[in-house]
Amino acid sequence: MNFFITNREIVKKNRKEVIREDGRERAGDNLRFGTYDIPSETFTLFPEPKKETDTLYSDTDRRLTRRLVGSTRFFKTLYDQLIGEGRQDVLFFIHGFNTDLKTVRKNFKTLDQLYVQNPNSPIQHIVIFTWPGKSPLIPYHYFDDKKDAIRSGEALARSFDKVILFMKKFLIQEEHDACDQKIHLMMHSMAHRVFKHTMLEMKKNNTPIPELFHEILLLAADIEYDIFDQGNGFDSLIDFGDRIHIYYHKKDRVLDISKYTKNFSNRLGRIGRKRVDSSLKNVFDVDVTSSVDDPGAGIMADTFNHWYYYTSTQVVDDLIEVLNGNDTQFPRN
Repeated sequence: MNFFITNREIVKKNRKEVIREDGRERAGDNLRFGTYDIPSETFTLFPEPKKETDTLYSDTDRRLTRRLVGSTRFFKTLYDQLIGEGRQDVLFFIHGFNTDLKTVRKNFKTLDQLYVQNPNSPIQHIVIFTWPGKSPLIPYHYFDDKKDAIRSGEALARSFDKVILFMKKFLIQEEHDACDQKIHLMMHSMAHRVFKHTMLEMKKNNTPIPELFHEILLLAADIEYDIFDQGNGFDSLIDFGDRIHIYYHKKDRVLDISKYTKNFSNRLGRIGRKRVDSSLKNVFDVDVTSSVDDPGAGIMADTFNHWYYYTSTQVVDDLIEVLNGNDTQFPRN
């Protein structure tokens, strides 16, 4: 089963709540939760909480899961999926800018084909955080999406408040068994700006960082290359998980264009970290400049070298090795 979290605008269509399709809205503060069905390309929104007790995560096992609402239903449904036997790893994916809902559908399909259907992959479930993003042919709206990324990161921070409360109530106080499955975090492009502001918001609110993820994968990061320096956004990212792999491509033309036309800082996704801190033993810079895109990946992929997590089988296979707890085969620092 696949899930989503979103702060996109919710509208009524035929008296039913749906996510606005075109992405031409500002990022909102409210988070909504639901499931996504890949064959039918259907987003199913969970109802919003109507009273405070709906969000306290108490006595959830005494009520039918389908009667729960909001994040309570999200966490309980996901838990019910993961408590079964066998490995049931989750991939939590945050997309970049220039992404409308049609593209999110493609993200689900692509991630499923490459990381779920692959027999070597441990992934069985996909969760996508989708934030507002336009998708015109020529993306002149970079600054609009950048502002939305900041606000979306602040909204996403509240989901970790909810995670901590759910774990405290459901797992500790009510003594339910932990599922013992692994959750991995994968971010692409401007998703890193989203998560930067998630972490800054958590720090401002003194929210403890839960050790929620196993592998953390940073891909083609459209963020400053000093982001891991002390006092910057990712200086405590390792506290979220066990290992971090920063995949970068020295010929990433999207990040070149982004640097010279919109934001004049060196990019993490093009050259790796500004400083490699030897004290961060489980943080690795991975150089995929030598990777080759698959035949038929398209001229955009061949020209811009920005979407290698699905255009290059070499990189996909390497990411799956890392998700399995093994070492990357590309050069790393």
